[in-house]
Amino acid sequence: MRKGLLVLGLIMSALCLGGCLVIVSEEVEEPAACEPADETIAEIDAVSKLAFDSDRQQGYKRIAERVGLSDAAQVCLVKKVFDKLAFEDAKEDVLLALIDNPSFSYAGEQAILERLDRLAFENSKVRVLKAINGRKS
Repeated sequence: MRKGLLVLGLIMSALCLGGCLVIVSEEVEEPAACEPADETIAEIDAVSKLAFDSDRQQGYKRIAERVGLSDAAQVCLVKKVFDKLAFEDAKEDVLLALIDNPSFSYAGEQAILERLDRLAFENSKVRVLKAINGRKS
């Protein structure tokens, strides 16, 4: 009987002294690959939704050739080129256009170099590296 009263006492104290239990649920939204910081990035995202690879290539290349392209736009463009273009020559074409752009920046260069191993052909890698090196001399 004493054992039963002890157990009942412990249960009652746990219930009375336990306090309130508050559960907070937070929804965490995953950030997009490219946050639309300017209209150029929004345009890059729009081009990414085109159905055909050749249309995406032409759209990306037009953007890559723009003077005054921001660092963020260059990085976003490089990411999309590697993610959304299927053909090696299309990727190389857009990357070379970006490298030839007078606004080509260190951020764009780093984005390309970080993903260079995703180019399948050695010749493509060499041409891109030569273009980057040519800008520095």
